[in-house]
Amino acid sequence: MFLSLAKINSKKVKQILSFLSVILISLLSAYAQPCLEPLPGIEERLETDIGYLASDELAGREPGTAGAHMAMEYILNIFVEARLESVYGKRYLQEFDIPLAVKADDENILLVNGNQLKMPEAFFPVKYSANQGAKGATVFVGYGIEAPELDRNDYAGKEVEGKIVLMDISSPDGVHPHSQYLKYHDLGERLKLAKGKGAAGVALVNLEGTANDLSPEFKKIKSTGMPVVFIQDREVAQSLAQEDGQALYINVQLKEQTTEGYNIIGYLDNEAPYTIVIGAHYDHLGMGNSSSLYQGEPEVHNGADDNASGTAGLMELVRAITTRRQEFAFANFLFIAFSGEEKGLLGSAFFVDQINQDHPPINYMLNMDMIGRMEDDELAVSGVGTSPLWPEITESANCYDLKIKTSESGTGPSDHTSFYYKDIPVLHFFTGTHYDYHKPTDDADKINFEGEARVLSYMQNIIALSAETGKLEFTPTKSEESETPRFSVTLGVMPDYMYEGEGMKIDGVNKGKPAAEAGMQAGDVVTKMGEVKVVDMMSYMKALGQFKKGDETTVEYLRKGKKKTAKVKF
Repeated sequence: MFLSLAKINSKKVKQILSFLSVILISLLSAYAQPCLEPLPGIEERLETDIGYLASDELAGREPGTAGAHMAMEYILNIFVEARLESVYGKRYLQEFDIPLAVKADDENILLVNGNQLKMPEAFFPVKYSANQGAKGATVFVGYGIEAPELDRNDYAGKEVEGKIVLMDISSPDGVHPHSQYLKYHDLGERLKLAKGKGAAGVALVNLEGTANDLSPEFKKIKSTGMPVVFIQDREVAQSLAQEDGQALYINVQLKEQTTEGYNIIGYLDNEAPYTIVIGAHYDHLGMGNSSSLYQGEPEVHNGADDNASGTAGLMELVRAITTRRQEFAFANFLFIAFSGEEKGLLGSAFFVDQINQDHPPINYMLNMDMIGRMEDDELAVSGVGTSPLWPEITESANCYDLKIKTSESGTGPSDHTSFYYKDIPVLHFFTGTHYDYHKPTDDADKINFEGEARVLSYMQNIIALSAETGKLEFTPTKSEESETPRFSVTLGVMPDYMYEGEGMKIDGVNKGKPAAEAGMQAGDVVTKMGEVKVVDMMSYMKALGQFKKGDETTVEYLRKGKKKTAKVKF
């Protein structure tokens, strides 16, 4: 009996087609596994490419520096040699702005009853502020929360039109993951509410210390359309909260400082109906910045694994796919070296917002970030839940006895996330963290070149197996980012993301941080923090979310199978 597709809904059609595609992939993998071998000399080329990109000469490849431009020129030469097309910018370059910092000069003023407060010791403007002035009488609105389902309205009986609102940055039961007011913690939303009620400006305070103070340092202005300052002088804050109607004058003048970033994009046009994106970021931390885990004086952060390894992998796939162009003629290819990843996925976010619809649509995106330190044949592949075909393809493509640890989520701290949020299937390749992550010791002599060559061959097999699938169906996954608890303290350790046992295994301990001060070591497995049992990374982050700076707690952990405890102070 034949089934008419016209008589069933489109969702069922997709399910049937996906099922048939999986069957097809299974048959293909059983009888015609591609098992593509790398081009001869791959390990030597990887050693040369990573050796240059991670050399002291490039000084850590921070965007806007001479080292970043040298890396850019090196990658460009590979694209030119491969005769890729330039489609998104002049000479393969797509330029965008990278925010560095927001500066507040002496024109920022806060007068309280005619007395000028000193900046930044007593007050400072925050990222939610507009560049403008305001004056008016104060009105204290508590936490600025309207929560009808909790029978709370901090604006009840308050007239805020044209006034300066005084608002506490905490909540009625503090700022922590178990707060019943958790969905009202977002300051930006609370400030928008105040603006909507006619507030001329807002002075934020932290009266009870049940939240962490705001920081005067931020990179980008997120204006709510009125001047906003944080008063960190507790005596002044308490005085203002005790009586409404006091006189405030606020003037805020902020200036964003930026540098240029460049995505490097090469296109291989096979006149195919779909395009595959292969990407890696080439920027790193320069001499060290706020993302560095190094405690010493400024020093070159070479970033051999993060992410010279991924960049070298990108260049090697350019060579392999253009050399074997006939074998990969079923798709077009966009090869992208992203900048600004370390500063918040800026390059990939800019790219996906500028996608040129004149070209064939993107089928899927493969991302390489830290693929150079393989140990024990282990490789993490995330994003397998972003298409129903990925599980079978990723398993069938493994011709090299790799121990592959898969995860479904299409989000994470790398550039594939930007594509996922545009409903594009993704896969992210990663060989694990290590003690040298975001430190000057992430050097080329620690790279496993043979292991990286196997990763790249595995990726070619995945691409080859997708030849018969047509357009991959996108499926949303549970977002790790949206489920990740908020926390404001750190234990000062590097988790072992490849660990599959119960607990959180420590891969490295940072000097001067709580774990190090408590005598904890690499290899220890955290099993409990305070009253929270730690069974995996998510429960570990939930445990951290209980605490704020200055808190003390007990940590239980295993060292070589023996139970130990330690007192830590955040």
